[in-house]
Parts: sequence; structure tokens; C-alpha cells
Amino acid sequence: MVQKRKFKSQSWKDINNQLEKLLRLRTLPVGIKFYKDISLLKKVENLKKPIRKVLLCQLITVARTYGWTIGVTKDVLLGGSPCAAMIGFDERKDIIKEGVYRSAIWFKTKGEGRKCEEIFPHLPVGQNKALVIGPIAKNKFDPDIILLYGTPAQMMLIVNALQWEDYERLKFFCIGESSCADYIAECFLSHKPSLTIPCFGERVYGHTQEEELVIAIPSDQIRKVLDGLHGLSKRGIRYPIPFSGPQLDVVTKLPPFYLDIYGITDQPLFKSWNEQRMNSK
Repeated sequence: MVQKRKFKSQSWKDINNQLEKLLRLRTLPVGIKFYKDISLLKKVENLKKPIRKVLLCQLITVARTYGWTIGVTKDVLLGGSPCAAMIGFDERKDIIKEGVYRSAIWFKTKGEGRKCEEIFPHLPVGQNKALVIGPIAKNKFDPDIILLYGTPAQMMLIVNALQWEDYERLKFFCIGESSCADYIAECFLSHKPSLTIPCFGERVYGHTQEEELVIAIPSDQIRKVLDGLHGLSKRGIRYPIPFSGPQLDVVTKLPPFYLDIYGITDQPLFKSWNEQRMNSK
């Protein structure tokens, strides 16, 4: 289970600002907090609740783009769905456990679908009754985990930052469809950062973009990420990643016609093989 943080909620806005400055994120860093008591949701200011059935990936996108803070309970999710089961709000339907559900689309046989279900990471059923998803910048709650969406380059720097101190070779998972299990459930259960490729469903229904990856980070490890990003930045490793070239002499690389006009001479990097052999004789 996710361990308790060592810093106060007043710092979340500052943490958000540093993440956005260092990573140039296109969407807001989002926090998720689980609640065992639904009545505690009343303490979260300006909390929104869906009035129809929704998918969890939809709500994450609303939170990270609209900036809304959203309360989620069992009744707003599809009963017995992988979505509800992954966060422990409901049992999976038998048709899902047996592999029929996934083999209808994603797998050749029911047996392959069952294999997926057998290793599907999920929180214990009934452990929590509600969760809140919202931007950490608003300081409305203390999250258990933080979700960051970004490009592969941004994700690489986050991984580098996590390895800045107390190095370890990080391992990530890809279950295929239902990628939310790879980052939400995996992160919560393992208490380790969990990076994955958003699935087909999250892209169709959650509008996650083609170039986006997602990583979930235990909230008490976000300071480690910031320390690493600051350390790397001081050594010139930062986002956006600069290309090697604009800082070099590009004038000599202009087309020959321009070089003649301006009287610029340049030695080419390569010559023909035969010309080099003739000159060496």
C-alpha cells in the first residue's frame, strides 16, 4: 500500500509549478486519492460527480485538461467492468474472469483472455469506497499517487530523475488493453513508479494522444523526481531536449551558390573514394 507522505499539502501547488517548468507538460499533473469512507468526499471543495456512467480514463482526461476535481464512486462506473474491478470497487463479471470478454476482440482464444485476467493487477475488492481525481495544483486533497502524461522524451527525463540518486533499473509493464491497471493499480500495489503505454480504449474514449505515455508516481516519491530534474538541469540535461547543431557554424553549410556569393570556403566532410585514393598516391 502507498505509504504516507512526509510533507504537507500546502506544497502541492509549488510541486506542480516545478514539474510544469522543468518538464513543459502539456496537461496538468493529476493526483488520485482513495477513500474508505464516502462521506469524506464532502470535505473536498468544488467536487464534481458524473451523473451518468463513465469510464475512468475519461475522468482522468477531464481532470488533466479541464482542471476539474472529480469524485468517483461505484455507482458511476460500469458494474463488474475492468474499470471498476481495477480500483477494487467491484468484482469482475464471470464472463470477464473466464476470458470471454477480452477474447471477443483482443485475443485469439478464450484461454488467452483468461491468462490476461489471471495477472490483471487490481486493488482488493471493497478496500476503498471512493476516489478523487484532480489537479494537484489546486491543493484540494493529498493524493496517494500522481499521474503525469507526456512525450517519450519527457518520460525519459522523469526516469532519469528517479535514477539520479539511489539508482535502480526500473521495470515497467504493459498488459495491453486496460492500461490503467499498469499505472494506477500497479503503482498503488507496488509503491513504485509505473510507466506504461496508454491502451486503445484510453485513446478512443479518454482522448489520450498518439504521442503520449503515462507514468504514475507514489506521492511520497515526487520530491525525488524534482530533486533529480533539478540536478540534471544544472548539468545541461533538460526539456525540451536541444539538438546538436544550431549552436555550431552553419554558415559554411549554405548551398554552394550562396558560398560563392559571400566568398565563403569550406572543406567537405566527405570526398569520393576514388578521389581520396588518387590524392594519396
